Amino acid sequence: MRHLPTAMRPFPAEPQHPLNHRLSAASRSAAGAGIAILASHAFGANHPAWAAMGTLAVMQGAHLHITMSRAMQRMAGTVLGAMLAWTLLLQEPSVWAMIAVLAMLQLLTEVVIGINYAFGQVFVTPMALLMTHLGTPHGAGPDIAPERVFDTLLGAVIGIAMSVLLSTVDDRRHLAVLRNGARVGGSKP
Repeated sequence: MRHLPTAMRPFPAEPQHPLNHRLSAASRSAAGAGIAILASHAFGANHPAWAAMGTLAVMQGAHLHITMSRAMQRMAGTVLGAMLAWTLLLQEPSVWAMIAVLAMLQLLTEVVIGINYAFGQVFVTPMALLMTHLGTPHGAGPDIAPERVFDTLLGAVIGIAMSVLLSTVDDRRHLAVLRNGARVGGSKP
C-alpha cells in the first residue's frame, strides 16, 4: 500500500555524514547506554539492558528536537504498554492465550509503528514483556511491568541528558532555528 519511488518523486536520501560525526554519535550512544546500565544496576533492577535500550532509542534522532520527541513518545507508550501487559499477566493466561495475544500485538505493532512511535511502543512493550514471561523458567509474573517502566524512564532520562549535554553547536543552532521559526510565522524552515 506504500507509494513506490519514481523519477519525479524519489524517496528522500539520507545525507552521508563525515566519519568523525558518525564516530562521535556512536561514542555518545555507547556512553549513554553504559551509564544507563550502571544506573539501573545500582538501583537493583533485574533487567539493566532495558535501560540501555531506552537510552539508545532516545539517542537515535538525527537532530536534538527529534531526540526529545522520541523520548516523550517512548516514555508515554511504554507506560501504557506496561499497564496493558500488567493487566494481561494478572489474568494468568495460558501459554496458547499468550501466543494468540502476541500474534495480535505483532500485527498491531506493524500497522501503527509507522504512524506514531508512541502507539508502536504501546504494543511493543507488552509483546516484549509477555515474551520475557514465556521465556522465563518460572514465569516473570506481573511484577515485570513496573520494572520495565522504571528502566525505560531511567534510560530515556539518561538519553535526554546525554543528548543535551553532548549536543553540538550545530544541534543547538538547528533547534533554535526551529523554535524561532515556529514563533515568528508558525512554519518550520
